[in-house]
Amino acid sequence: MLDRLRPGGDGGPPPPIRSVRVRRWVVVVVVAALLVAVPAVVAAWPVSAPDVSPTELRDRVAASGDLPWSGYAEASGGLNLPDVAQFSDVTTLLSGTSRLRGWYAAPDRVRVDQLYAGGERSRYTTPNGQVVWDYGAQLLTYVRRDPLVRLPRPDDLLPPQLARRLLSGTLPDDPVSALPPRRVAGVDAAGFRVTVADPRTTVGALDVWADPADGLPVAVEVRIKNSAGTLAAGPVVGTSFLELDRGTPDPSLLQVQPTPGVGVTRSPTSDLFGVLGRGSPDAVPSTVDGVDRVAPQRGFAAIGKYGTTLSQLIVVPLPADIAGSLLDNIGDAGSAGRSISVTPPENALGRTANATAGALESPLLSLAVLRVGNRAWAVGGLVPDDVLDRAVADIADSAGAP
Repeated sequence: MLDRLRPGGDGGPPPPIRSVRVRRWVVVVVVAALLVAVPAVVAAWPVSAPDVSPTELRDRVAASGDLPWSGYAEASGGLNLPDVAQFSDVTTLLSGTSRLRGWYAAPDRVRVDQLYAGGERSRYTTPNGQVVWDYGAQLLTYVRRDPLVRLPRPDDLLPPQLARRLLSGTLPDDPVSALPPRRVAGVDAAGFRVTVADPRTTVGALDVWADPADGLPVAVEVRIKNSAGTLAAGPVVGTSFLELDRGTPDPSLLQVQPTPGVGVTRSPTSDLFGVLGRGSPDAVPSTVDGVDRVAPQRGFAAIGKYGTTLSQLIVVPLPADIAGSLLDNIGDAGSAGRSISVTPPENALGRTANATAGALESPLLSLAVLRVGNRAWAVGGLVPDDVLDRAVADIADSAGAP
């Protein structure tokens, strides 16, 4: 009996060696193909319709800030912003793919790692401030605080943070509709779309998928309005978890543990707006494009915030040399940059100052730089050209006021 089971026994002649090798490689190829196909098959599994209304789910998402989680997400930005030295971190973040790993125990106990091919950069949020660990530079920076109005950074692109931040800029009466459910990182996620009615913003809709049980966002897509005022076909910014653990993270992962020999420094803020905003509240006007300035944050009196919705404008004063460099970069940006016509303001003595303005543009975000004499400002927001141009004109006019 055993002989029949051996190659060359009564079961027939042994198969050719080449045939055996071919069969082995066929098995390897088939197994590899199955492994590659598993994620797509899992994502395509049918997801049952959630027992929650779109409006209720939106409210659960807005209230999800205390839910713990840890996971890995990938975010992609299609803004195609030109590389500008002063804003290189932002332009890279919003024009490429970011790989992010996060641990979230509470709003003041968070760690986010941005992963690169050769290392990582980590940001820890603690009850006492923030700590930034730069693996490449082997540098640990203790940050006292950043302003509430600041430049985008990697942790803003994690699904929970992006969903809550953008939803806070929508209005209660913006239309909310259901989206087909998705399976995201093991979660049977319910989806909803908030269609943004405000004509003063480039944002057309926010698409969010979340755990229907408690509202934790697991995927977000931002869509813009096209020239006809309808939604563009695809998202310009998207983020989604690929791995997710709903348990509370190990506290040791949220604690900074520097090793011997690592450089340590301290900084009052890690954000450029935070540096520029530590001036006089009179550095920016009280009204821009018909919108009154929101009361400034203590310690950052020179940052101007106009409005609280997605169409809000941000104005910060700039040193003349930085403004000149930015205007030069705008001039070299090709189709992503344009000049803005500005009427030179007249002061109380009847004299006019030289005025120059230009803008960096993308389908979603616009940033203008205005220089009037030896004063300058940066103006930005998720706004179309006409809103940005009126804001620049208002700031120029205020520069000539006594």
